Amino acid sequence: EIFLSYRRQDSQSATGRLADDLEAHFGDDRVFRDHEIVAGADFVEAIRRLVESATVLLVVVGPRWLSATDGAGRRRLDDRADFVRLEIELALAARVPIVPVLIEGAAMAGAGELPASLVEFARCQAVELSDKRWRYDVTTLIESLQARFAIDAAATPETRNATSGLAWSRLATD
Repeated sequence: EIFLSYRRQDSQSATGRLADDLEAHFGDDRVFRDHEIVAGADFVEAIRRLVESATVLLVVVGPRWLSATDGAGRRRLDDRADFVRLEIELALAARVPIVPVLIEGAAMAGAGELPASLVEFARCQAVELSDKRWRYDVTTLIESLQARFAIDAAATPETRNATSGLAWSRLATD
């Protein structure tokens, strides 16, 4: 349900931390990062399928997200084969909601700084995760995901046991 888009060279640690928090709340199977694609899979096809079926795309934007370059010094976002660009383009085309998640003081990119295919991304309302307020900010993000996108928390072992006990008691009274 929640697809995390990020640049490893820009926000790998923060994305891992965010993924851990989201997985703890929503469950491992509802949060996706690219490293979970199985060996031998067509990476682009897997990304397309996963983005198009996501409930929401969280784009983690760090201070070097916009200016990240490839080995030849070209800005990665200008490359049509850039995976972050592809993920956002796929979400825009499929009308999957996008939430930019700003970390480490990053600012939201303006439309003039983005390739034409990503201009709509500049209009997405961003949230900020501050290291000093991490727990509060993540809790607020989780509440927003639950309220806006109806993504439920994962059932805890206690909830599962209570639910199964309730089912047995209902069965017994029926």
